Amino acid sequence: MISKKVIVFGYGRFGKTIASSIKENGNDIVVAVNDAKEFELANLDGFMVYDFNLESDNSIKSLNINRFDFVVCAMDNNHENLFLALSVRELFLDSYIIAISDSIHLTDKFKIAGVNRVIDIYSISGNIIMNILKNPIATKFLQGFINKEHNYIFKEIKIKPNCKLEGKMISDIDFNKYNIIFIGMIDEELGNQFIFSTVGLNHKLDTHDTLVCVGKEEDLKKFMSECGG
Repeated sequence: MISKKVIVFGYGRFGKTIASSIKENGNDIVVAVNDAKEFELANLDGFMVYDFNLESDNSIKSLNINRFDFVVCAMDNNHENLFLALSVRELFLDSYIIAISDSIHLTDKFKIAGVNRVIDIYSISGNIIMNILKNPIATKFLQGFINKEHNYIFKEIKIKPNCKLEGKMISDIDFNKYNIIFIGMIDEELGNQFIFSTVGLNHKLDTHDTLVCVGKEEDLKKFMSECGG
């Protein structure tokens, strides 16, 4: 797996968990905060931490954000998080920005601000609840990732031109044959929006769509090899 360079803004209720997860997966990560307590906490947890002034373009520019593959806006304050996303997009046009949202209204604003991908906490929570009601065994399995008592991984599988999956309907793909679970997909035409499988998804796959699956690494590799994803 190729290591990615990531900068996470914020080290509170979302930022701390996100930063720790990204670091555990072997990526090169730094944390940027505008709060003294968060600075101290991130520093104690062993992260390289930068202090920045949200109201100063020069302060944000000094972080040299262009050197990072991904920018994650995960500040606790919704207004500050949106202002940050707007500032980063204006100052660094080519940056890939991911933003955390806990409000449908905020999600819409992030999209208008030019954020590449919005992670809607309410949407995720809603789908977890749906899984609990419909399939408690699958939910328990997914929750096991927290304890790491497994040898399963998540994998993003991009649909390449002329591969066997291009033009197929999701319902026509036999994921069980490969012992993998289809979680959802990212539709480039919908602005890189993540769509959970629990919403009854039956989408015709196009080039550059991305499937998100979970399974053992060897099973995922077999699926990608045989289907050309």
